[in-house]
Amino acid sequence: MKVFKKICKVILAIILTIVLVGSLAAVIALNYKTVLASHKIKDVVNSAKTFDDIEIPDSVKIVGVGEATHGSSEFQTLKLEMFKKLVEENGFTAFALEADFADCLEANEFIQGGEGNARDIVNNMSFKIYHTAEMARILDWMREYNLSVPKEKSLRFYGFDMQNPEKGVDFLKNYMAENGITGIDTSSLDDWLDEERTESITEEDAEKIKAELSEIRKAVEALSDSQQDFDTICAIKTTENIESTLGYIFVEDLDMYAYRDEAMADNVTWILELEKKLGSGKVMLAAHDGHISKAPHSSMMPTTMGHILKEKYGDEYYSLGTDFFKGKANISVLSITTEEYQRKDYYVTTADPIAYQAKYMKDKKFYLDFGTISPETDKKVYDLVHSPVSMGTVGEGFTGIYYIYHSAYRTEMAPADLYDGMIFYYQVHATVPQY
Repeated sequence: MKVFKKICKVILAIILTIVLVGSLAAVIALNYKTVLASHKIKDVVNSAKTFDDIEIPDSVKIVGVGEATHGSSEFQTLKLEMFKKLVEENGFTAFALEADFADCLEANEFIQGGEGNARDIVNNMSFKIYHTAEMARILDWMREYNLSVPKEKSLRFYGFDMQNPEKGVDFLKNYMAENGITGIDTSSLDDWLDEERTESITEEDAEKIKAELSEIRKAVEALSDSQQDFDTICAIKTTENIESTLGYIFVEDLDMYAYRDEAMADNVTWILELEKKLGSGKVMLAAHDGHISKAPHSSMMPTTMGHILKEKYGDEYYSLGTDFFKGKANISVLSITTEEYQRKDYYVTTADPIAYQAKYMKDKKFYLDFGTISPETDKKVYDLVHSPVSMGTVGEGFTGIYYIYHSAYRTEMAPADLYDGMIFYYQVHATVPQY
């Protein structure tokens, strides 16, 4: 009996060992890139610069500040840190967000001294990723700044996206009511945005909506001959932006990515031209890395907003990407079992060996300006940033299966091909949006 028990113990030990080794092997197999990236690269550490070292040339008119996830606090905090720097050191006067154009008009009114409070305003935005304390702090700072400077030096807050027409229609109706514009039929617009509508919009429906928008635009343009105030200018733009949304509905499959980024690039150009009249003619953009990158970010995105802007403005556009080595992001849950809207904190690693170097920095973050890294004096770093590197590109939607298919939230490209410079974080933490 004793011999039998010993044999059983040996067999059990062997089984447990096999299970443990197998589990360890599976973990390593899925995360071997993360393991390989977890080592110190002295040349990167020696070349690293601090946030205070960032110097944007005066010739730059547009700075695109990216985020590797929409749901990490560090990236939302960076928006304000970078905008403060650009305002104080480079004279920037406009902040433009990856959000619908009309969705941000209330935020702009608030920073000009309008009623309300910042937290309620960001919580009213269509994208729930912005329902955060970090975003509210941006509005509060801009409002306080505007109260401290002459009107001609005031800042403005814009949106450059075109996916959410609801706020735009509300803005147009309020504008018409306040300016005595009557007799324009908006029944097709109302029917399109009816929350109880279940039918897909048809091309015939779209033509009716365009006709109504055209009538509104004509009425506003008639007023613009006598008044060139900000609301009038934005009302005209809002009609155009809603038409762009209509076109987006009929674009198929992967073409939707290109359509959206082209529309956003057009909106940025419009904002820049307006800012040349109202302010300094300098705009900071805040968006996902995949939109601000100066080259196509993946096979799913054959063109990007940043690529279009780089082609159009050259060195007047500066693309500042971001990445992290590990951490959490608050992301909407992709589910096939329920249609209920849910958000969750997901822990991810990027296997980015460059971002890992932030572990050795005082603030656990650092900056690299790719344009100043020399192939002669910094060859190892130069070769690294000009070679394919695993980087995070976490979108607004996640599911557990992505932990197996890493390509769903990582990209492998040369950082210097995508951005003019990057800020790297060792670890990031999830935002806490209210919705």
